[in-house]
Amino acid sequence: GTGGGGDDGEEEAWLIGGASNVGCAVLRQEDFSDDELASLSAGIDPDVPSPLSYYPLPGVGERFPVADSTREPVLEPRPGSRGEYLHGILQGISDVERDGYRALGDLGSDPARPAVVLSCGGGARNDMWLRMRERRMGVLYGDGDSGGEVRRADNTEASYGAALLAAASFE
Repeated sequence: GTGGGGDDGEEEAWLIGGASNVGCAVLRQEDFSDDELASLSAGIDPDVPSPLSYYPLPGVGERFPVADSTREPVLEPRPGSRGEYLHGILQGISDVERDGYRALGDLGSDPARPAVVLSCGGGARNDMWLRMRERRMGVLYGDGDSGGEVRRADNTEASYGAALLAAASFE
């Protein structure tokens, strides 16, 4: 949908996340606690790619960026350390997000790529992961770090974004 006008007179584009079945629920399925996520994230360099290629679905079936009701989760091979495992999972989630934006661009979205992605929910508290997502977006556009800014929303409650969209529809 489209939100209200931005400060610079340009129209803002809004995209509600969550179209993919991939997400951070898999972290709970793999028994990562909040404390472990924080401590292990501190040891991950978001500018260094993981050698692991995961598709971290919590179960069978995917909706977006490719609809495939038989798609299986890919969480193997399992490395020797939980930190390496977390790195691979978060990179996998980041790559699905990137591929979603690629699919939308291929379908003609305007703008074809996001300039800023505002993050809310639990993952928005993880600065390392915000940076990793930003770097992985840069891979999509072949321009290194300039794939779009990923930052924490001023208000990270998911319901806040829904309220903003509802308010924008009355402008």
